[in-house]
Amino acid sequence: MSKLKLEQLMKDLANSKLADGMHLSIEMFDGEDSVACIKVEDREEFPIYMTVDDGQILCITYLFGDDQVNPEKQAEMAEAMLMMNVMVPLSAFSKIGNQYILFGALSPRASIEELLHEIELLSDNVLDAIATMSTYLKEAA
Repeated sequence: MSKLKLEQLMKDLANSKLADGMHLSIEMFDGEDSVACIKVEDREEFPIYMTVDDGQILCITYLFGDDQVNPEKQAEMAEAMLMMNVMVPLSAFSKIGNQYILFGALSPRASIEELLHEIELLSDNVLDAIATMSTYLKEAA
């Protein structure tokens, strides 16, 4: 059922634009779990990966890996992420394996307009998060 729901969401999103007029490109990866990869125009370096199950639509963007974080600033960065979580609309920081992520979740009964809003906010939030967290990364050192 979740694969069918994901396929339907992809069809609905395929002809949609974000409120700011940006286009989306979408492709599906089939494996153990089906995942849609959504790329926002001019932000392709931070694709949004979407999955669906009975409880939620989950949208995830990978920010950076452990190897990119300045080890001397890792604890300070974790504290900053925790504090920033409340201020980031409809998104939250987390970690999968050695990758830091930003994610948002919606009800599987969310409308396509609500999903588009989530995608737009998550994409905007990623840019803000990268700008804020860059002081903790090795390149910024």
